[in-house]
Formats: sequence, C-alpha cells, structure tokens
Amino acid sequence: MTSAQVLVIEAGLGNLGSVCAALDRLGVHATRLSSPPQAPNDPPFTHLLLPGVGSFSAGMAALRQRGWVDWIRGSWLPTGRPMLGICLGMQLLASRGFEGSASGEPIPGLDLIPGDVTQLLVGPDLVLPHVGWNSLSWLHPQLPLAAGFPQAGDVYFVHSYSFAPSLSQQALATCDYGVTFTAVVGDPATNVWGMQFHPEKSQKLGRGLLQNFLSLPPCSNVA
Repeated sequence: MTSAQVLVIEAGLGNLGSVCAALDRLGVHATRLSSPPQAPNDPPFTHLLLPGVGSFSAGMAALRQRGWVDWIRGSWLPTGRPMLGICLGMQLLASRGFEGSASGEPIPGLDLIPGDVTQLLVGPDLVLPHVGWNSLSWLHPQLPLAAGFPQAGDVYFVHSYSFAPSLSQQALATCDYGVTFTAVVGDPATNVWGMQFHPEKSQKLGRGLLQNFLSLPPCSNVA
C-alpha cells in the first residue's frame, strides 16, 4: 500500500500491539523503539507514531525519562516528516495537561500544538470514561487526512480528558458526548497530527485514516 517506514515510540504507554498489528495489516513496516535513534535518518523513518493510554502526567514522565521529548522537538520536528499522536499520544502534543497532577498545577506537554488537556465536563446522566463508538464531524474535510471520507463516521473512543487547541483552525474534527470535544487535531505547517480515538480499533474508517496519514509527505516549509 505504501513504502512508509514507521517509527513507533515504545515508552511504556501501552496500546502498541494493536497499533502495530493494524500497520501490519496495511502492509507497512513498523519499528518499535524504547529510546530515540541517533538520528531520524538512521534508519530512514518516514512517519512517527506516538500511541498511548493512561494519564497525562505518567505519559510525559515516561517520554522525558527515555529521552523522547528533546528528540521529538529537536531531531524529528525539523525534518517536516509526519507525526501522529493516538489517544493519550494526541493529548501529549498539547502545551499542558492536568490529569495526574498532584498539586493541581498544569503539567507541561510536548507543546507541538498549543492548547490544554482537561477533563470532559459531562452531565450526571453520562459516565466517564467515554467508551465506545461515536461519530466524527469534520471541520476541515478538505485536508488530506480526511480525504475520501464522509462528513460523519463512527470511531472508537476510550478517554476521560479532551484536548482544546488554542487555535481553532487546528481542531480538525469534533465529537459530542454531552459536550462537544476535539477528536482530531493537526497542523499542516509542521505535519503534527493527533486522533483522540483509536484508529486501529475503528475498523474500515480507522484503517482509511491511517492510510491517509501514511500517505502524507514531508513538509517543505519546516526549518
């Protein structure tokens, strides 16, 4: 399907098996690494995946401990190659999050897409986490990530927190669970993308979204 060479970050955040199995079904080679390579060109990875489940605080602590934070910012981002955060991985793209903060103070994130991650404020008739199938509503269906898909389509969620981007144009799709929350984020200028749901568990639609991501070329305007 594609000649993509995918680097999957293995930082102890879970969810890697199903993600790699989904890539395998697409005929895509994926390499799981627990620590950063010496350089993004060795070997020549074309796409980066950051899957994860768990709390924001634990996720950022794991990335820092294993050296991924500086590598993502300093070695991967300047190449302009596509990066995708999945579930917790999407939330870690934010400037800051509050889940797992013992003091109540915000926890710094990767700050690749400005915004905050806060708990979903649902009514008493709804429970957290938000688990199950729900419908996407695309705000920017013209982008390559959404190519070939209808305005609405069901995908599979498991989460209690949501990412609110500071820039409205970086919220690419939304979903409703008592409140409207961002389900897809992205910045075409830096090739950083995120999906709050699990594309690897979202059947045909999820496979198509992964295919679209893996078809994205590098940016030409990243320094």
